[in-house]
Amino acid sequence: MSAEESLKKVCKALKIEFDPGDMQDWGIVNSDPTRVAEFIKYYKSVDLDEETKFHVFELVVASYNDAILGRLAKGQAKADFLELVKESHSVPGLKIVRDYWKEIYNKENFPVGKLL
Repeated sequence: MSAEESLKKVCKALKIEFDPGDMQDWGIVNSDPTRVAEFIKYYKSVDLDEETKFHVFELVVASYNDAILGRLAKGQAKADFLELVKESHSVPGLKIVRDYWKEIYNKENFPVGKLL
């Protein structure tokens, strides 16, 4: 299955509109701070190929960043996110996502970098 086909499948499952022009930054473009728990559940419950896992993990991180900014990152969502980050260290392909957010970290716009 191609990367585009995989993302279309994810979009359908998560009810996100697919735009082929968004493939590079798909996770960032489609972030939603109110859906962090749903995205984490999807990431953990669906068998994803490596490239799709990368995109969905980026979706989770971008959404959690927005949740921090919107003061929605609390309780179980925070615990689940931190657990997912810890687990992500055993997936080599996800280091790129963590490194990206760490590199752009700042308190005002990209606070999630500090948690990665």
